[in-house]
Amino acid sequence: MGDGIGGPVINCLSGDVFEMSVTHFRKDNKEQYDVLERIQISKIDNPDEPQYQEKTKEDLERALKGKFVTCNVMYRDKKTDRLVCNIFVQRPPEGF
Repeated sequence: MGDGIGGPVINCLSGDVFEMSVTHFRKDNKEQYDVLERIQISKIDNPDEPQYQEKTKEDLERALKGKFVTCNVMYRDKKTDRLVCNIFVQRPPEGF
């Protein structure tokens, strides 16, 4: 897809799946996204924890829950309706 979305992580479902409140969209996105999306992690870039690898739900919660992330959307898994994305942990935007 190549689209980009961003928002806070509100819930972790497993060691590599979380729910995100989608609050930011790239202007040139080709697809539409729901207010709440389930994200399957393909790759994660977190400057606070650069060596993060899929572990447990609790590990993912410590790494992401409540943080603002941006997602480079690779594709939507048709079976699970999850977005498969590369994840980047960010500082929240101004006024967030």
